[in-house]
Amino acid sequence: MPRNSDFLKSEEDEKTLSAPTMARSRGQLGSAYAPGAFFTFEGGLGACISIPDLSATVDDAPIHSGTKSQILLRLQEIWQSWFARASSAGGGDRAIDARQCLDEALLRNDALLPLGADRVAFLNPIRMGYAPAPLSFVCNKCHLFRRFDSVHEMATGIHHLKKSKCSSADAKGPCQWRQVDVIFVHWSGEWMPVTPGRWEWDDRNSALRLFGEECKVCRGKDFRLNTDSPRIGQWHFYCANKSCGHKGSNEWRQNDPFTTEIFRDRSSARVGERRMEPISYRASSAYYSQAEQFVLFPESEHRLLTLLEPQRQVDLLAFISNRFRLGAAELSTEEMKSSLLASGKADEWETYENWSRMRELALKSADEEFIVRAETEIKKLIYKWTAGDPPLVPPRIELPAAVTEQLRIRPDYTSRFDPFVLAVEHEALNRGKISAPSDGRRAKFVRFDHLDNDLAPKERDRKEAQERITSTLKAKLGMVDIGLIREFDLCRFTHGYTRVSATPTLEKRNQLMPVRLKLFEPLRSGKRPIYVMTQANEAIYVRLDPAAVYAWLREVGVLDLPSWDPAGTPRFGGKLLEVAQPFGRYFSLLKPGDASTYRYVYTLLHTYAHVLMKNIAELSGLDLGSLGEYIFPLDLAFVVYRNGTTMDLGNLSSLWRNENNKFLYRLLEPSTHRCNSGNLCDASGGACPDCIMIPETSCLAQNQLLSRAVLRGGPAPREDATHRGHRIPGFLEVINGAHE
Repeated sequence: MPRNSDFLKSEEDEKTLSAPTMARSRGQLGSAYAPGAFFTFEGGLGACISIPDLSATVDDAPIHSGTKSQILLRLQEIWQSWFARASSAGGGDRAIDARQCLDEALLRNDALLPLGADRVAFLNPIRMGYAPAPLSFVCNKCHLFRRFDSVHEMATGIHHLKKSKCSSADAKGPCQWRQVDVIFVHWSGEWMPVTPGRWEWDDRNSALRLFGEECKVCRGKDFRLNTDSPRIGQWHFYCANKSCGHKGSNEWRQNDPFTTEIFRDRSSARVGERRMEPISYRASSAYYSQAEQFVLFPESEHRLLTLLEPQRQVDLLAFISNRFRLGAAELSTEEMKSSLLASGKADEWETYENWSRMRELALKSADEEFIVRAETEIKKLIYKWTAGDPPLVPPRIELPAAVTEQLRIRPDYTSRFDPFVLAVEHEALNRGKISAPSDGRRAKFVRFDHLDNDLAPKERDRKEAQERITSTLKAKLGMVDIGLIREFDLCRFTHGYTRVSATPTLEKRNQLMPVRLKLFEPLRSGKRPIYVMTQANEAIYVRLDPAAVYAWLREVGVLDLPSWDPAGTPRFGGKLLEVAQPFGRYFSLLKPGDASTYRYVYTLLHTYAHVLMKNIAELSGLDLGSLGEYIFPLDLAFVVYRNGTTMDLGNLSSLWRNENNKFLYRLLEPSTHRCNSGNLCDASGGACPDCIMIPETSCLAQNQLLSRAVLRGGPAPREDATHRGHRIPGFLEVINGAHE
């Protein structure tokens, strides 16, 4: 049985038949053409399968150790989550074997054992090998079938194939061979070419065996393939012996040898779980690459990355407490003094004592002005000591119970939706880009109402007038920040693939099946390749006004809205964290339920991002599929970026130079928030491909948690069971006084 790695059968064959490499873009090689993918070259001639480049030299990804650590952290979470979800497909007496869920390289004694840095290779996808596949052929006239088990066997036998005489009545020469463009695939991640035989478990010999490779009547081993039916499932083999012509069945069936070998003597009772699917190798279900992406930390902010490590939960809580001003208890003078002296900061403590003495003197003389000044300076000192990274004086953390509970259930989140991870990533983005100092010429981040010299009109009067209008529009849109990030750093990596389904489970024959996540075949070194792409393209950053969002949530009537005072100490993100809800990987937990604060906030940010993307595509000339999004729910922020690994042509900066406030005006126009499907779209939740849905390859959340109603008002989103059948007010309606 040929598998994905069986194209070069031995080291000797490999010396004479080294796999060629293809020329494609890095983005294509790291996704659609990653190892295990089937494809056809231009012209449609010759089906091939991608395999890792097995050259002696490898193309290491140009990433530093911090990025590698981030990737490994993400992979551990991905593998654990996949294993848990796929394992849950069983039930009752139907047990799920660990090998049905994950590649064997990730398992030891039926338990997950993640690969360490010494067992993976981080590669730059600039070269990818390929080999012809499937190696099965049929004559266009006489339907004679031939199959090879390896490229080496095909190379030595192809001249005999070309000379075989066609037995068709109207044929006058050799057979007219074509590659059979149909394969069998299974959710175990395995595939195989078509074959007359069927894989079964041989109880007598306790081994896997391919039954039916010879005719049951005449014992002939040559077959013909009838492909007359337009339905692939009804193709069938029959004996090539004209005096026999025996046909086994009208239906074409095959069993997955991998799953059959797992079940062994139970195979006959679990036929439905073993049955493979005949499909064209061009079908999307033949291959799903598994990829993930995250915001790249600047090298100066690598210390933030370590907060996400399992052993640093206390430090992560301290960061959350400080970031959102939650539960920091007052420190005693002795605690501060001992920490500062231990850090060699005696001068800092001396400054504190001096201000304390001056405050005491001011209290005795009743000098109110100096009392206020002294207390302000003391607060500044304490904030500087406790807010550092790492802090000079560790703060005393007394977080709300709801926040510590969120930390406990953190494994239920996935990294792209984990509020703790996203809060850390946003802080890294803030330090590295948003709040980075500028020389006024070409800033890393340019607010549209405070333009730098590169993005602003040349005339000072025009610049000031444009910025005033932008400030007004920004307030009407409920934003406190909107601007251009010149280099939004992202890392995308592809780590494996699946077949039949892109998610850990699928339903077949009224049963839930586990989908196996496969790693790419090993390199010469034995390491598993991880294909890594980094990009630093232009992006538009938006942060919404917390007070405006809170007012809108109150008008909507969410049931778990926390009490919050915009003028108080805790930031809204901290309150939002208390009521956060995991969606589950692949949105397995996203069912209709009570009107939820966190879901509504995420839906608002996600919908806003999609509307912005549509607006960008219409005005800039960029294709909608070339844009991506990133959402930071606790900070009420999102980023829309140009998603490409080729040279950035400055489309987004050109968009603002050419259109500027027209771009923002369009976000307020009612026509921007309409759908051509009308009531049909409203009844299905206010989101469809005709309005705010985008290609799923570009969408962060698989087009879930979307509704035009959250911006302009309308029927409640499909996830809100509380207001089902009722109209909810839109965010733009509430902040502009259009809602009664």
